[in-house]
Amino acid sequence: MRTISIILFALATAVVSTFTTETFTGSYTGLENDMYVFTTEEGTTMEFDDISPEALEKYNIIDEALVGKTFTVSYESLTYTDEETEEDIVKYTIVDLELLEE
Repeated sequence: MRTISIILFALATAVVSTFTTETFTGSYTGLENDMYVFTTEEGTTMEFDDISPEALEKYNIIDEALVGKTFTVSYESLTYTDEETEEDIVKYTIVDLELLEE
């Protein structure tokens, strides 16, 4: 019985995470506070924590010459629960970039 209780407790307190992949078109604003920032066609600011090595290999968006360029951005959002605060945290990662203008 004790083993079952431990297993149930572990399952109840496990960190739950979910991935979703989305795409938008927007203008690259630059690197601000270690975040990759884009502005969508609708005017929404999108900030990304990370970029995949594959996307960075295609376009070195750290380069200031790409600021103001329009991209199709594919990204993953990972939602997980902080064990200490029990708050949901969302991490955004760019997984693909396509430059729409030269």
